[in-house]
Amino acid sequence: MMTAVIWTLCFLGAIGFFVYQLYGRFGALIRLRRDDGRDYSLATLPRRIKNLVVYGFAQKKFFLREQGNGIVHVIVFWGFLVLAVQVKTMFLRGWFPEFHVPFFGMDGIGGPYAFIKDIFQFLVMVGVVVALLRWLVLKPQRLFGILPAEKKLNEQTHGEAYLILVFIFTIMASGFLYDAGRIVALAANDSIRAEAAWQPISAMIASLFESNPDLASWIIQVSWWTHNLVILVFLNLLPRSKHFHIITALPNVFFGKLESKGRLAKKDYSGENPIFGTSQAFQFTWKQGLDMYSCTECGRCSAVCPAAATGKSLAPRQFLLNLRDNLYEMQPQMMKLQTAGGAATPEGFDVVVGEGKSVIDDVIWSCVACRACEEACPVNIEYVDKIMDIRQHLVQEASRFPAELGRMFKGLETQSNPWGISSADRSNWAEGLDVPVITNKPDAEILYYVGCGGSFDDNNKKGSRALVNILKKAGVSFATLGNCESCNGETARRAGNEYLFQNMAEVLTKTLKDNKVKRILTNCPHCYNTLKNDYKEFGADWEVEHAAGFVTELVKDKKITMEKEFNQNVVYHDSCYYGRFNDIFEAPRELIKSVKGATLTEMDQNRSNSTCCGGGGARMWMEEDADKRVNVMRTEQALGKKPDVIATSCPYCRIMLTSGVNEKGASGNVAVMDVIEVIEKNMAT
Repeated sequence: MMTAVIWTLCFLGAIGFFVYQLYGRFGALIRLRRDDGRDYSLATLPRRIKNLVVYGFAQKKFFLREQGNGIVHVIVFWGFLVLAVQVKTMFLRGWFPEFHVPFFGMDGIGGPYAFIKDIFQFLVMVGVVVALLRWLVLKPQRLFGILPAEKKLNEQTHGEAYLILVFIFTIMASGFLYDAGRIVALAANDSIRAEAAWQPISAMIASLFESNPDLASWIIQVSWWTHNLVILVFLNLLPRSKHFHIITALPNVFFGKLESKGRLAKKDYSGENPIFGTSQAFQFTWKQGLDMYSCTECGRCSAVCPAAATGKSLAPRQFLLNLRDNLYEMQPQMMKLQTAGGAATPEGFDVVVGEGKSVIDDVIWSCVACRACEEACPVNIEYVDKIMDIRQHLVQEASRFPAELGRMFKGLETQSNPWGISSADRSNWAEGLDVPVITNKPDAEILYYVGCGGSFDDNNKKGSRALVNILKKAGVSFATLGNCESCNGETARRAGNEYLFQNMAEVLTKTLKDNKVKRILTNCPHCYNTLKNDYKEFGADWEVEHAAGFVTELVKDKKITMEKEFNQNVVYHDSCYYGRFNDIFEAPRELIKSVKGATLTEMDQNRSNSTCCGGGGARMWMEEDADKRVNVMRTEQALGKKPDVIATSCPYCRIMLTSGVNEKGASGNVAVMDVIEVIEKNMAT
C-alpha cells in the first residue's frame, strides 16, 4: 500500500510538472498564427500519414546516405517504440502488481513480444555504448560543430547528451534486472517460467543469482523504482533540452510541406497591418516554431551546407537553435498575446536580426538557398523559408542588405533583368536565327521562355541558340515573347524583395495569359521552379517543361539523332533547382549518354547530395571573400574527376563554374557547357 501511495505522489508530481512545461512550450507555439498558405485539410491526410510512416517511423533519411551514427539512432528509436508496452506495464504495476497489457500476457502475444523486447533492450544498450564512444573518443566534427559558434554551443550541451545516454542505458539495464529478478523470485509461477523461455538475455542474467530469491526480490524493487523514476526525470528534461524532438519530431514530419519543395508561400500585403518580413518571434508561423522545437542538434544540416564548408558564418543548426532560443526567451511575452500575425508589435519582444543579436545579418546573407540542409535533416526541418522571411525584413523594412543587391534590384525594376541591360536588347541573342515571336505566331504549341541568363549572358546565349536549333531541327512548333518577355522575379524573391517579386509576377502572368500561353519550355531551373511552383498563387494555368526532359524525348522519338563522335569525359553538375527542388536528375544524364563517345563521370557529391555552385539564393549577385567561394570549392570537386567538359543545365551554374575554372587556371583544358549545347553540337545536321 505504501509503495502505491509514494508512487502515486511521484507520478502525479512528475506528470504535473511535465504538463506545465508543455503548456508553456505549446502555448507559445499556438500563438504563432501567421498563415503559411499550406493545405492542412483532411484531403491531405493520406499523404501526411505516408510521410509519417516513411520519414517518421521508418526513419528513411538515415538510410539515404552515409549518416554516421544514424543506424544507432534508428535502433534506439525503434527500441523505445517496442518498449512502450513495457513502460506502460511497469508504471501500472505501481498500483496493480500483476498487471499485463491485454493480449500481451502469455495467453496472447506475450511470448514473442518478450523476445523482441529482450533483443531490442540489448541493442539499445549497445547503441548507447557506441554513441558514447563517438562522443568521447572519435568526436566527429558534425557532432561537435562546423563553426566556432557551433562548437561553443556544443560544449554547453555535451553534459546533457552524456546524461541522456546514461539515462537510456539505465532504463534498459533496469528493465533487464527487473525481468531477471522476476524469473528468480517467481520461479514457481507457470506464466513467469513461460516468459523466461522467451527472454534469453534476461534469463542469462537471472542465472547469476538464481540461488538467492531474497536478492532477486530486492533487485525487483530497486530496478522497478530506478526504471520508473529515471523515465519521469527524463520526461521532464525533454521540454528543456534538445531531446524535446522526442515529442515534436513525429508531429513535425506529419505537418511537413506537401507542396513542391522549392515553393515559397506568397505573402499577403493587402491586409490592414501586413508583415513585410519576419523580425520577431511572434511573426513566425506555428509550423516554423515546431521546426525549431524539433531540432535534434545532430549537425547533419551544417555538415552539408556549402556556406559552412567555405567558412562563412552560417551553420544551419546554429541558425535554427538561435531562433529556438529566442522563442524560448520570448515565451512569457508570447503567452500574453491574444492575437498574432498582423497585430501591432507587442511590447518586450527582441528583434531576431540585428547588430549583437544571436542571428546576425551575415548569417542570413550567406545562404545559397540550395536546400541541402533540408534534404539531410532526419525530421524534415525547413530552413530556407525562415531565412527568406528574415531577408524580407532586412530588405523591405530595415533597408539593410548588401550594396550589390541594390544595383540588382534597380536593374530588375527598370529593365526587368538583374544585369540592368536595356530591355530593348532582350532578344538580341536570337539575331540571325529567325526565331518566331508569339505575337506573329499565336498558334505556337510551345512558348520558349528564355529567361534573363539565356538572354543577356554571352556564354548562356550559346545555350539559348542551341535549344532553338534543336527545336527547329525536330520540327517543334514554338515561339518566344521577344522583347515582351520580362523577368519572372525569382532573383528578387530569393534576395528578400518579395514586394518586387509579386509586382513582376503579376506583370509576367498578365503577359502569358494575354497571349493564351498553355505550355512553357525553359532551359533555366530557376525559371522552371518559379513558373511551375511559385506562380500557382498568381493564377498560373500553364504546363511548364524543362529543356533537358523535353529534348530527351526528342532524342528517344528520333526527331533528332546523335551522329558525331564527341569522345570527351563529361562531368555533370546537378543544379539545385532541378535536383533537390524538383527531383530532376536523370534527364540531363540521359542526354549526355546519348552522345556518341561521351563518357559521363559523376562527382562524389551528386544528385540529391550535390553541392551548390554558389549562385543560388541571389548569392550570384553578392561579393564573396576569395578564400570562401563556394563556386571554387565545387569547381575543385569537378576538376578532381579530370573532365574535358563540365556540363550543367543551369545558366547560373554555368556562370559560377566558368568563373571557378578560370580562377583555377583550367580554362584552356576544360570547357563549361550547357547539356543542351552538347546535344546541339553533336546532333546530325
